[in-house]
Amino acid sequence: MATQDIYIELRERINQYSIGMNATEAGKELALLKRLFTEEEARYYLALTRALEPVEVIAARIGESAEQTAGVLERMCEKGHLFPKTTDGTKYYAAAPFMHGFFEHQVYRRSPDPELPRLIEDYIMGGFIPKSRALRIVPVQADLTDRKQVLPYDDVRAIIMGKERIGLFECSCNHHMESLGSNCGQSSEVCIAFDFYAEYPIEMGFGRWITREEALRVLDYAAERGLVHQTGGDSRNVECICNCCSDCCGILRMLKRVPNAGAFLSSNYTPRLDGGSCTECGVCADRCPMDAISLDGAVTINRDRCIGCGVCATGCPSGAVTMERKPDDKIRRPPSPEKYTFMRSSLDYHADVEAARKKG
Repeated sequence: MATQDIYIELRERINQYSIGMNATEAGKELALLKRLFTEEEARYYLALTRALEPVEVIAARIGESAEQTAGVLERMCEKGHLFPKTTDGTKYYAAAPFMHGFFEHQVYRRSPDPELPRLIEDYIMGGFIPKSRALRIVPVQADLTDRKQVLPYDDVRAIIMGKERIGLFECSCNHHMESLGSNCGQSSEVCIAFDFYAEYPIEMGFGRWITREEALRVLDYAAERGLVHQTGGDSRNVECICNCCSDCCGILRMLKRVPNAGAFLSSNYTPRLDGGSCTECGVCADRCPMDAISLDGAVTINRDRCIGCGVCATGCPSGAVTMERKPDDKIRRPPSPEKYTFMRSSLDYHADVEAARKKG
């Protein structure tokens, strides 16, 4: 297979996973893949699936020895191409998509390649079109009008209290922007992952296990610093809580480019302004990640741009801004497993291992 052909096939395969990896007229995605993958690694990736499989199965499929295959797969893990899992001394591997996958994994490998971040940025902001939704925005909940009305899947504190395995990691978007010479000034250790998505980076020597109490303190920091909560996962399981800076987060940066950001991504809550309590201090406008609030004689909220993150409410010193739940017909619930591809469920990864062990 010619060099160009294998990278086109690689891109087409990756485009089937998660939110895709579409082709661009300028071939920006191919330039990125050639920097990330050698031809040998591309060939091995094409022999993988999104399901975790043991080395012997992958080796048989590609027609190489188990020893040779294990060596290449470990190298690919170090480069962020794959998801690994070790159970009872047996190692399993699955193909990682572009997102959530080898974009996020670049923070783990601390690549010394100065060209890679620029190629990633050129593609993300210059032609990448996600095929489906990725994360869900949930509001910072310190100033909801009625705590009893908080939906269970929108309550980040309840999500944390229901988890046993919680990992804390540096934000991949923050790391990416720092690699490009930008520094937002926020703490980068703000990304929380659960279950399989915490196991993998910690196994690779990155991140750390934390307690529920430590995770709640991260949420408090996020609220104080005006970071936006976004969760990933289908209706069966929450996989992560990202606390996102609008200067770094790829999703928020793309949303800021469109005039009606709220139509593409918004929470189940909307800000309510009490004009009688408002002192017109401008804090809410300064904190809004979508520039949806203006102050010109009075505070005005552009509902088309608002994503319902609640950052305005948590920063309001007079308590004039609170968050209220949208009508029932406007509520967006976590997607079903059939409709959510961004983060393959931890439940499915664990089922892969059980199925492989039974085969044996």
